[in-house]
Amino acid sequence: MAADCGMFVDWSQMGDVSHDAAPGKTEYKDLKELKQHARSGQWAKNHSQRSAVYQQLLKALPCRTVTPDAAVYRDIVGNSNSKCNPSAYPLPDFVDGTAVPCYCLKAESVGSVHAVISCIAGQFPDISHCPSLPAVTALLLHWSADEAQCFESVSRMLACNEPGRRLLDQTFLAYQSACMTFGDLVHKYCPAAHKLMVATATDVLEVYSDWQRWVLGDLPFSFAARVMDIYLVEGYKVLYRVALAILKFYRKQRSATAGSALTKQDSAAVRSDIQAFVQNIGKSVTPEKLLEKAFSIRLFSRKEIMLLQLANEKSLQQKGITVKQKSASHPIVFQVCGAFLSTDWEERKRGGNKLSFFGTGECFVFRMKPEMERYEWVVIKHPELANASQATDDEQTGANNNNGGLQSLEKPATDPSHLSPFLSARHFNLNSRNTSMFMAGNIDSIIIGGGEGNALYIDSELNHGRTEHCLTFDNPPLCAESFQIALLEVWGFKDAMAS
Repeated sequence: MAADCGMFVDWSQMGDVSHDAAPGKTEYKDLKELKQHARSGQWAKNHSQRSAVYQQLLKALPCRTVTPDAAVYRDIVGNSNSKCNPSAYPLPDFVDGTAVPCYCLKAESVGSVHAVISCIAGQFPDISHCPSLPAVTALLLHWSADEAQCFESVSRMLACNEPGRRLLDQTFLAYQSACMTFGDLVHKYCPAAHKLMVATATDVLEVYSDWQRWVLGDLPFSFAARVMDIYLVEGYKVLYRVALAILKFYRKQRSATAGSALTKQDSAAVRSDIQAFVQNIGKSVTPEKLLEKAFSIRLFSRKEIMLLQLANEKSLQQKGITVKQKSASHPIVFQVCGAFLSTDWEERKRGGNKLSFFGTGECFVFRMKPEMERYEWVVIKHPELANASQATDDEQTGANNNNGGLQSLEKPATDPSHLSPFLSARHFNLNSRNTSMFMAGNIDSIIIGGGEGNALYIDSELNHGRTEHCLTFDNPPLCAESFQIALLEVWGFKDAMAS
């Protein structure tokens, strides 16, 4: 990997980072030593060493059971690298219009960032708001052997499930409460900077809403790389510390140039002024000075951040602010789609905590606009997809044991036309990974239809959804591919003759 990492990098922009020097230590068992090396910039001048350390750190992250890896990316996108046309992979809506920062990437490597993020969007349909993703992906691509490795690295950051540890905000609620938390921290730990914001900006919270972009996006590469070193070791709190340090240095510069002549400005002007300062911070501050200032803030703990975050999330939820509000100039379009589901959701528990599909061929999905359309199980219209060969004894036994009332069908007919399509699915070899993925769900999401996409995906908060073509129902997207849920109706059926 040492010979391959950096293939996306424009080395003429990398400054004093050595590409050829022998790498130093890359594996750590002592957490104290790891933190010390991260904070002191031990890996800053050796690209290969930093790449190896990053891979160790990312592979050590505890993640969800089903986390996409490099092989998933290669299956979907292929092995090609350095895609030169970003427009072929448009960024998803959840990055909120955030562009990919180039840092020290080759011009054509920006297309690779787009390709990775596009694949991330397909594999993580529960992400609804993540403006920091372009910067994180662009940074990690510097130390990746190929796009697939970068995809796996980002996926692990998104899928990290260690209690109390978060790496990236993935919903508007989390993002907005983090902005409020930053404001609380500024007020407590940087009172002079907060006083400056109150004196100059018409909307202080609007200014603070940029805090993540200062760190992940606006900082020059040499600063952002040093921050990434510590961020991967110590987590989210590092971003707060660095953003507070940025604001401290900005206040110092602003006070020196403006003196006591402070006038109220539109918040957009203040935001632009801070952005310009951050982008040119190297003229007045070194990466070492910035980090020294960040970690000089006393009595600053992960627990304090967590408590503030929870309090702010609760406040936003009580006000009903859980999704980004659209501009009043955009009309609300109601698009109706749905599904008929033949199996009780209790069946999902048979798979334990693993997200797995279940259900029968009686399921279907539908849409109401532009006209009423129903999309049934693809095998109903194309029975040839069912392999008419006799199932093996093991498969028959497994089917009989798992399907209750079907236990009497010990020797099903070999001709699928003699059975209903719903029963034949249980007794013939279908390509189950593609054409019999009916229902799936857990505490994080509800999924209907699978195989190269989901006919319907709904997040755990019932606020956002996605729809794509899937092989199980051979449906087009049922409405706009990413949508906000204004109203969700659920109807149940009860057997009147049941006791």
